[in-house]
Amino acid sequence: MAIGSGALAVIDRERTDDEVLERLDGLRSDLLAVALSIVFDLDEAEDLVQMTIEIALRRSRDLRATQSLLPWLLRIETREAFRLKRRLRRVVRLGWQRPPERANAEDTPGSLEVRDALRRLPPRIRAAVVLHHMTGLSVAQSAEALGVSENTVKTQLKRGLALLREDLGHGR
Repeated sequence: MAIGSGALAVIDRERTDDEVLERLDGLRSDLLAVALSIVFDLDEAEDLVQMTIEIALRRSRDLRATQSLLPWLLRIETREAFRLKRRLRRVVRLGWQRPPERANAEDTPGSLEVRDALRRLPPRIRAAVVLHHMTGLSVAQSAEALGVSENTVKTQLKRGLALLREDLGHGR
């Protein structure tokens, strides 16, 4: 899930709404890949991407020209994912469970194990692991996207990798 080099472009304050929308639309697949790794449901991930783009369009004037676009969008996306999860927890307290997911043609037993292990990670740790190790963002960019310090991301990455190793039986 490598992010393309053009994804780190910035929105200038002088750009028209059409140019901003075009840039945001160009990052839709990257945002969907990250959202899917966080929420593990295609419909929820697509909704999350749509909410992220809507918020970004409303707040496009807040983005400074020196700030990179992708970490800003990922920050919006991860915050919205956590907000959505909190809202759903408050509303749905009936013991409802999601149906089992279908396996993709590309899934192998190893990738399914990793996906299941990722799903068992606490949400904020999972987001840090996905942003840094699966998306390829630096620690600084991951921290910016999550709205936390670099040291917090490093701690979450260390804890997340330890939990994954333990869960997958790859202890040191």
